Amino acid sequence: YKIMATILAERLKSVLSRVIHIDQNGFLPYRQIKMNTRTIIDIFEYYKVHTTKTMALIFLDAQKAFDNLNWNILVKQLTGMKFGEKFIGFIRTIYNMQTAK
Repeated sequence: YKIMATILAERLKSVLSRVIHIDQNGFLPYRQIKMNTRTIIDIFEYYKVHTTKTMALIFLDAQKAFDNLNWNILVKQLTGMKFGEKFIGFIRTIYNMQTAK
């Protein structure tokens, strides 16, 4: 299990930054969560200069990915993103019957 997961993680490193939205800053090489803080500061500075504009910031707390993961949807998404059958098969093998604790 750990060997397969490590191999898949290494192979994914080269594509993650292309398939994960630029605003997702955590858990990716060269992207840091502090970038979100910088974005918020930039927004405040913008609205400090443009005082006639209305501003609203919404902060959402995302659940852990495995809390509500639908494996069928994950497989469909990976297929739609053109991941190969071998890769998807490895994912199925690693996470078959896994549950969150």
